[in-house]
Amino acid sequence: MILKTEDVHPEPNGTGRSTHPRQPSTRMPANSPLQSALLLAADVAARYGISALSGLLASARASAGQDEISVAVLGRCKAGKSSFLNHFIGRSILPVGVVPVTAVVTELRYGSRVEARVHHRDGRDPEVPLDQIGDYISEKENPENARQVDLISVELPELRRFRGLKFVDTPGLESALSHNTRTSLDWLPNVGLALVAVSVDPPLSQRDIDLLKSLYQYTPKVRVLLTKADLLSEQELAEVVEFVRAQLARNFPGTPQVFPYSTKPGFERFREALEAEVVGGTLARFAEERESILCRKMDTLLRECGDYLALSLKSAEMVESERQALKRQVIGEKEIAGEVKSSVGLVVQHAAAGTRSMVGNRLETHQNDLERALLEAFESEFPKWTRSLGVMLRSFEDWLATALRDELTALSVRERSSFLAPLHKVQKQAFRALQQFRDRLSDRTMRAFGVPLRTTETEIHVVEPGTPDIRVGRVFDRNWELLSPVLPVWMIKAAVHRHFARTIAYLVYQNLSRFSTQWEESINSALWGVEKEARRRLDELMGTVERLVESSSNERAPQLRADLERLEKARKSLSGGAGS
Repeated sequence: MILKTEDVHPEPNGTGRSTHPRQPSTRMPANSPLQSALLLAADVAARYGISALSGLLASARASAGQDEISVAVLGRCKAGKSSFLNHFIGRSILPVGVVPVTAVVTELRYGSRVEARVHHRDGRDPEVPLDQIGDYISEKENPENARQVDLISVELPELRRFRGLKFVDTPGLESALSHNTRTSLDWLPNVGLALVAVSVDPPLSQRDIDLLKSLYQYTPKVRVLLTKADLLSEQELAEVVEFVRAQLARNFPGTPQVFPYSTKPGFERFREALEAEVVGGTLARFAEERESILCRKMDTLLRECGDYLALSLKSAEMVESERQALKRQVIGEKEIAGEVKSSVGLVVQHAAAGTRSMVGNRLETHQNDLERALLEAFESEFPKWTRSLGVMLRSFEDWLATALRDELTALSVRERSSFLAPLHKVQKQAFRALQQFRDRLSDRTMRAFGVPLRTTETEIHVVEPGTPDIRVGRVFDRNWELLSPVLPVWMIKAAVHRHFARTIAYLVYQNLSRFSTQWEESINSALWGVEKEARRRLDELMGTVERLVESSSNERAPQLRADLERLEKARKSLSGGAGS
């Protein structure tokens, strides 16, 4: 079950650039076990109405079309991921710092020329100078991903020896910036070969173990990168490596390999070992490695699909009275689902009720500084407007509208993280509530039918609000410029200056209030989107389980058994490529 060798290293396209993975290859043979497994899972899910598998199916389809292996570096914030990649590829491409830096997923691959592209969520992908990608990757320059960047892709000629691999830098997990964690977790299903960066101090946490477990659902190729090894003596490093291996051995049947690493001079042997054993080995067995990764993803899909069918079969094999009794036990979770909906709704309502005061209080702290900045700018602009009263009025109005809009836009970018904090908190609370419900439902189906539903909740995605449109209305209600021909400028200049200065203070207050309302409406709309999505997922999950149990009957049992056998047979056909 080996993929065609011509799939290993695709030739560059006519533009001189290698084909971007966002335009996936479809050259996987139609009769291959991988393609058959994908088609089978899609067919079974459609025939039995297993809508709860839609997300996993979409991820599997995307992975099947990839013509590269993604070498992803993941791990906690400040574990040294970006520094490692810069050092490993031999060029400082990615921004690094002492605070959380990476805000956007960044891909590095071979290309015949240096090229950097910014892929926006709206489909735009402009090329930018390589030395400017930090403006999009960096949390400081692109806070909360305000520029709505999907990913950054960089191609470098010096990566030719790694052709076929795509190195991926991800935002740090568990930082104070929750959107970074969410970005990395959302990316997990795309992983090919995972390098989990763990700093030597502390060497390993339960969160690292949980991350490894999540990764093994999508790939058998997981390695631990023990960063900052230069901080320890040789003896201390040996002790830490042994400790990490022992912890891993207790949690995983096939213990992931551990590779110490340092970016400091004198530790080149660590880099050489990693390149030879992991990167070099992957390239030497490219087709087998790629197939193994795809097999793991398909196996997870087939297994979850089989869990749903096993539940339906158990129900079908029971006598009607017993089935109905057990069905009531499981479907009784509808009441709990209602409680979960209510609890999420209350959380959303509470957050929404506090949005206006939260935004208003944050903006109010900037009011004096905003007035001061505008007044200073006004003093330098006013002397240019002294030709007539009409010129002063129109010039002041145009200048203030532009200046106030620019200042509020900059203020919005600076405060975006604070404004969206309640939204991110609600997203996490809703995610935990949904996962707890899934776990409870799995326990209930296990007790009632002897079949667990080993499903995992995915992060809740809603469209985050962008910066509201900032509009500054007319400054004056009456056409004062009609008096311009009869009032000499020298006579009214001082009075107009005082009036303009007072007007600035009033309009700052007025527009900050309007701006608070705009942000309140945007944030609350996103909050209600979280509630709507949580309700949809609960309904989808309960609807899937109810359909499978309700529609079960002795007449349907043979077809269920046949489909379960097909799923199991498909899993066995993949087993040759799903090893670790």
